[in-house]
Amino acid sequence: MKSNIAKGAIISYVSIFLNIAISFVYTPWMIRQIGVSDYGLYSLITSFVSYFLLDFGLDAAITRFIAKYRAEGDQKKVENMLGLTTRVYLLIDAIILLALLVIFFFISGIFKGLTPEEIEKMKVLYCIAGGFSVLNFVLKPMSGAMMAFELFVENKFLDMVTRVGTVLLIVVALMMSANVYWLVLINGATAFTVSLAKYFVLAHRTNLKINWSFFDKAELKLLFSFSVWVFLVSLAQRFRLSLVNTILGIFANSTEIAIFAMGMVIEGLVWNLSSALNGLFLPKVTRMNQSNDKDAVLGLMIRVGRIQLYIIGLFFSGFVVLGRQFIHLWVGDGFANVYYVVLFLTFTNVISLTQHIATDVVYAEGKVNYTGKATFVTSLMGLGGSCLLAPYYGALGCAFSSGIAMLMYLVWANIFYKQELGLDILRFFRECHLRILPAIAMLCCICYWGGSLVLIDSWTRIIVAGASFLIVFCSVCFFLLNKEERALIKHLIIKQ
Repeated sequence: MKSNIAKGAIISYVSIFLNIAISFVYTPWMIRQIGVSDYGLYSLITSFVSYFLLDFGLDAAITRFIAKYRAEGDQKKVENMLGLTTRVYLLIDAIILLALLVIFFFISGIFKGLTPEEIEKMKVLYCIAGGFSVLNFVLKPMSGAMMAFELFVENKFLDMVTRVGTVLLIVVALMMSANVYWLVLINGATAFTVSLAKYFVLAHRTNLKINWSFFDKAELKLLFSFSVWVFLVSLAQRFRLSLVNTILGIFANSTEIAIFAMGMVIEGLVWNLSSALNGLFLPKVTRMNQSNDKDAVLGLMIRVGRIQLYIIGLFFSGFVVLGRQFIHLWVGDGFANVYYVVLFLTFTNVISLTQHIATDVVYAEGKVNYTGKATFVTSLMGLGGSCLLAPYYGALGCAFSSGIAMLMYLVWANIFYKQELGLDILRFFRECHLRILPAIAMLCCICYWGGSLVLIDSWTRIIVAGASFLIVFCSVCFFLLNKEERALIKHLIIKQ
């Protein structure tokens, strides 16, 4: 069990690092191969179709309820839940298909900025992407079910295959002079094939039977009472930053929009780091919650939180030290404020990304509506603050407002974790952050001062500086490791 979680986490991080490398190396090459116009259509169709594929929080609901029923040892309820959720997905899929068919006849009216030739291309791409999306949506429950059955390695590996396999196939296709149609086709076909693979893996490893005939209004109500809050939380988080560009478009100018957009790119990469452990511990936390063992949950939260803090601490402190030079080399002059935008958007990650276990407890106890209300309120406050600050401070003002809103949410959430979930949050911060952060902060200050004395004006120099910082950071963290963490590292090295 521990081994599966560790392997699943490692595969997740490898996948994320590959995705980061792809973003910086593969994307510019692809643009040169197919041209700016076709790349624009490729990006547009990918994002546009994704708007119709929201699962309303059902994936997280499946993981939560199946993990709960497995902890109770009720196999029949597991099979009933899978049958119910699959039928709900089929209904949603039918609605999505109808919506996509209607939208098809309005493509030329929606995308008025495209030329007639681009509109014709867009219609073909829309049919390809929409068709595969409808096919793939029916199989979305497989991912949540695999997490509930603790098939972490298989699920995360197949997710990595989707990312890496898509890129490799597109590279081969482009080398054979393929056009943009093939790119969208490869994207859709790869995702659908991997989803089918998840279904067969789940069926083979669990011998599970889906009860297609099951329907119960009370169970359906229970499912949606949980999933709708998960959906609303994810929606609030999604639009918390994406709406800022619209605010800047109203109150500022295109330069400020570009600065904030660059900051969002880096913030998105940091968020991907946080998603590596999503769902991995939920089945275990659910079992602990069934036995009401809060001490065990807190111990797990501290262990996972410390590991996350080492990882997030490395990237955040590394950006503090070398971020200005990286921004200059990456996007050039005129984007210096991107550095501060990123800092405002990500400084709360030092806390939020170390508290995944507390989030899993919220899911396990079905209290996501409480955190959902806080997410909505603080997101609205952040957007309101952005409206006030954007006319005077542009992207910096919006980033500051968003960061303060997230900080307010964290204060509320930690009070909730202590009072409603019964977690000893003060002990968590004492054994996690207070034992690690002071040393990282001191290292960060020293390296920042040292970096200001050295000219870093090329990719070679920033790579050397980054590697040097990594070595120093790892050396400092080695002395911060406790006995359990050193034993874990030793175990991983010996197994290799």
